[in-house]
Amino acid sequence: MNRYRHLAWGAAMGAVIVLGACASDTIDGEKATNQSPSVWLAAAPPEGSIGTYTVQLFWGGWDPDGEIRKYEYLVTDNVTGVFNPADTVDVPWNPVVGNDSTFTFSADSLQDANPDPEDQTATFIRSHTFFIRAVDEQGLRSREPAYRSFTSRTISPEVRITTPRADLGITPADMPPISTISWTATDFVDDEFTRQDPESVQFALVSTENHGDYATTITYLREHPDAPEWMPWMWYRAPGDSGKSWTTPPLEFGDYVFAIRAKDEAGAVTPVLDEPVNVRRLKVQERSSGPTFVLTSSLMGSIIAASCDYPLTIADVPAGIDLSFNLSACADDYGGTVSGYRYGWDILDLNDPDQWEVDYTPFISAVATTPARSFNFGTHTFTAEVIDNSGFCSRIEVKVNIIRFTGERNLLIVDDYRADEVPGQSGWAATNGGAPNDAEHDNFWKDMVSNLEGFDELRDMIQTSQDRELPLTTIASYKNIVWSVFGDLDARAADALPLLHTFIQYRSKRPPGNAGGACSATGGVSGKVIPNYVGLAMQAGVHLIIAGNHPIQNVVPRLGTFAVRWPMIPLYELEPGSVQTGTGPEQEDIDDPPGNLAFAYREMCLEAIDYGIMTNQRVRAGGTGANRRYCGVTPAWRRPDAAESRRTDGMRGGIPADLNFPAIALRPEAADPGRRFAVESQSIDVEVYNPEYFRQGLACNFVPPPRPCFEPIYLLDCIDTEERTYQQPVAFWTSTYADVVAEDIPNAVGARSAVFGFPPVYFNPGQVKPGIEYILFDEWQLPRKQQSASAAP
Repeated sequence: MNRYRHLAWGAAMGAVIVLGACASDTIDGEKATNQSPSVWLAAAPPEGSIGTYTVQLFWGGWDPDGEIRKYEYLVTDNVTGVFNPADTVDVPWNPVVGNDSTFTFSADSLQDANPDPEDQTATFIRSHTFFIRAVDEQGLRSREPAYRSFTSRTISPEVRITTPRADLGITPADMPPISTISWTATDFVDDEFTRQDPESVQFALVSTENHGDYATTITYLREHPDAPEWMPWMWYRAPGDSGKSWTTPPLEFGDYVFAIRAKDEAGAVTPVLDEPVNVRRLKVQERSSGPTFVLTSSLMGSIIAASCDYPLTIADVPAGIDLSFNLSACADDYGGTVSGYRYGWDILDLNDPDQWEVDYTPFISAVATTPARSFNFGTHTFTAEVIDNSGFCSRIEVKVNIIRFTGERNLLIVDDYRADEVPGQSGWAATNGGAPNDAEHDNFWKDMVSNLEGFDELRDMIQTSQDRELPLTTIASYKNIVWSVFGDLDARAADALPLLHTFIQYRSKRPPGNAGGACSATGGVSGKVIPNYVGLAMQAGVHLIIAGNHPIQNVVPRLGTFAVRWPMIPLYELEPGSVQTGTGPEQEDIDDPPGNLAFAYREMCLEAIDYGIMTNQRVRAGGTGANRRYCGVTPAWRRPDAAESRRTDGMRGGIPADLNFPAIALRPEAADPGRRFAVESQSIDVEVYNPEYFRQGLACNFVPPPRPCFEPIYLLDCIDTEERTYQQPVAFWTSTYADVVAEDIPNAVGARSAVFGFPPVYFNPGQVKPGIEYILFDEWQLPRKQQSASAAP
């Protein structure tokens, strides 16, 4: 309280003094002179240093008789490299509030007057002097500003023309009259590792007509950086990618040179015109080709055309099968723009727009899908066209022969087992139980169907290894098919693959070319194409037994270095070019899985496929580890070497999962002591289907539990009962088309198909036959031979 009394007494006395002073008519004293504020730089680049063009500066100031209201700064571009008072002429002072700011200083002068003509990146510098002064509340400025001289530095930006493509080199790009030229640019900030977008780009399109030829026109542009043909600078990040591409007005036919350069925020400009990186020769003329046009179908693969004169494609398909096509196109490679597509069935006059089911329509997305159509008879032609913005077109025509399935015969056996038999060096005896010869293989299957009424081995047994052909018209004559195949893709040359591979191999429903889509499409089919007759037959109501060495592995495409990892996920991992991230499918694949229409996933109802015997090329799910496409797995070796694994992990027998099938074991010719597959030697390799150890909650969260259409028939019986594949499915029912009953076919039934992931011929025929007959007579309801009266007991 005493403190407040003292303050009050002081205030009262002050008031008395002031009032006393004001008692006279005038105030005596001298008016004080306003003193100028002082200023200093608190943090700035060292005097005369060279550094980055973006600098944060700090300063301070003091006004001895008042307050500082603001600061003002001035920046000079020192033309001679050092400060000259003349550099301040016409350079304004700029107000700034606060005691720091980040400045972008220009660096627009080449450090080396002769840059590398083949390197767009060069060092640019500019000397600057930064001045700062303080301003007090009366507007009085510092008598002497603070200042610092330094040099800013940057690396020039790089720009690359992407359309037309650079692989043409100095060969003129064939362009339509209206072309879109695209580019990408990169700004290197302080070094080639720190990158960002440039500030702007500038381009020129110059006809060679006034300069003689391409070379002299390029020289003109190099020697005249301010030539009138250079367009105004354009912001690189302009809306709609207008800073990254340019569509020409309609051009006269002739030769042109297109050049482009970029500028960064410090003013450094691409110093060289390097052909063909940022300079391109163009030839505008009448084209003989149009956009790259891709028609894709999961039945027949992709057809790729680049003109309206592409040859007709022909395919046989069953009656009643839905036909739909994916269409995509790209004209970027020559600078065109795809304007639209159109399609229709059985068009007689291509010039009559009324005959097209859909007239020219712009692509809303990268791929357009046509509605499904089906036909019951006859021959029909699907026609699709695309056109670019200059009127050049590409056309694909697919002639479809409709094959009616008659099913007048009960069973076809397709012998697709071996095409490499050597006389005298094959057979149980010659190979010590290693492999049957063709006659032994055929006799096995003849025995399996010996009780089938009406089976004629001369008519109903076809060996595809000899003629390598199986027309759809032949398949259409049968209600049921047994397909015995030798399908070990790891051990066979591409030209010796079984015919089954030709049919069931993975056909992408997406345009080829990976991320580039139609722009990078290559390959494709043409002429008479062979769709997946096996899948089509199943859709038409035909039932199958597929059996043999690694039969379903035949879905793996044989494309260059493409390889799958095991266990394999058919829904995702058969797509060539799929990314092996080990982290799972991308969102695009989750929304529209690439393999959902493919044979292994749709017809076979498989979520995963593995092997019984591991080698250095095959790994088994074992938790996290090395990236193996969508799931991290590590080898799970339980045995010291591969030879021991072949003995303990392979198939010795089949444990029934469906009790309509008896247990089976290897036949004596193959497995007796001393034979190739004796218990002390090795076991049969086998495919493992939808293994429990490789699914959600265990090793791979992208593999769901089996769908209801998958039902195990046999489980793996092996020596090592602790092996993960023990008692996992090696044969199964697929009921994907079990409800399909072929129309207009007498005695047709809806039934399941069966797959044996091992060659039944290696197993005891007396044990195998009851299961095969259960399929033939109970599931497929085929007629059994009537036992003769004399044979009756």
